[in-house]
Amino acid sequence: MGKRWIFAVILVVLVAGGIAGWIRADSARSVKAPPPATSGANAAACVLSEPPDTSIDRDNLEGVAAVGDSVVGAGTRFLGSNAIGLTAGESSRGWKAEPVEMFQHLRSSLYDVSGDRAGGAWVVGIAGGKPAVGRWNGHSWAESPSPDPGPSLDLLSGVVAESPRLAWAVGRLNDGVAYRTLIERWDGTTWHVVTTPDVGTEPNILKDVAVAGPDDVWAVGWRLAGRHYLALAEHWDGSRWSIVPTPDMGPGDTILTGVAALSSEDVWSVGWRSDGDVPRPVIEHWDGSRWASVPPPSDVGSAAFSAVTPMSHGVAIVGRQFVDQRPKALALLHDSAGWHAVKIEVAPSPQAWLNGVAVDASGTLWAVGSRFTSEGLFASLVVSGCAGS
Repeated sequence: MGKRWIFAVILVVLVAGGIAGWIRADSARSVKAPPPATSGANAAACVLSEPPDTSIDRDNLEGVAAVGDSVVGAGTRFLGSNAIGLTAGESSRGWKAEPVEMFQHLRSSLYDVSGDRAGGAWVVGIAGGKPAVGRWNGHSWAESPSPDPGPSLDLLSGVVAESPRLAWAVGRLNDGVAYRTLIERWDGTTWHVVTTPDVGTEPNILKDVAVAGPDDVWAVGWRLAGRHYLALAEHWDGSRWSIVPTPDMGPGDTILTGVAALSSEDVWSVGWRSDGDVPRPVIEHWDGSRWASVPPPSDVGSAAFSAVTPMSHGVAIVGRQFVDQRPKALALLHDSAGWHAVKIEVAPSPQAWLNGVAVDASGTLWAVGSRFTSEGLFASLVVSGCAGS
């Protein structure tokens, strides 16, 4: 049996967030991919620590984004057998997390959030077995009707807004036979389904989306091929979506869960793969002509990355690292000098992981996820710091 259970643990964690169960900032300065290397990360460049009162029992946070001068997180509150989509963020009374009123009457989960660069925001997920989209106008959330092309269990997992009049959301639809890729576009008035390609007849799913320009958009996820998951990357060129080959990671499973675009020639994607039933981190870089695999620092070891975001001089990546077969929160920075470790100072926890990452208007890094407390409860995890890194 080996350590196959470790890979299964990652999938179970993602099922809790509604991801793996599907299958059965403003432009930053461009930073090119590093040369292949096996050395460890440089000494810790900065520290991420927990803001007060951000750990809330039964909350799981999946995404976070800069919205105006603050940040907003999106996730799910689990109440017994029920689940309710929630948003969280800073307020005059400190950190506040609460269910989104428009989705409270339905079983719902929110998976991602994006600011629209004008003080507004979008959240996406699933509610009542259909895609859920909510819009923040600076004062309150309101439901934004979106197409539901499949017969059941369609959802949106990633969203990015280039402006209040242009946004993209990605996920999956059920065509009655298998899950297929789903991409919707906001034109300033209405959400529309945009035709997307799929590989073969087995499930194809998109998890995240990033914009390099109005006619330059990337979406990543995975597809099923026989008994294995394979990485999936798609690109919008202004007229159509097309599948773009990614590096062959060898036998086993490969899943892409996050993408960030610094420029049309500097796009990063992250995820994980199975290596002899042990999770290994995946980092890929687009240089304007092809995707190439980027080796992570050698001291990362067994790990799985969840999300990536641009920073002022590079990118930040978050996920989970396995230590003594238990996940702990993991964050790395990359810039022109190479990889930098990030020290994470959180309350002791038997297991913890990070799902989303963003940079706020002040240049402070925020990451969100979940943890198990010493009492065995499920609780949200929020860390921030590394300003100006």
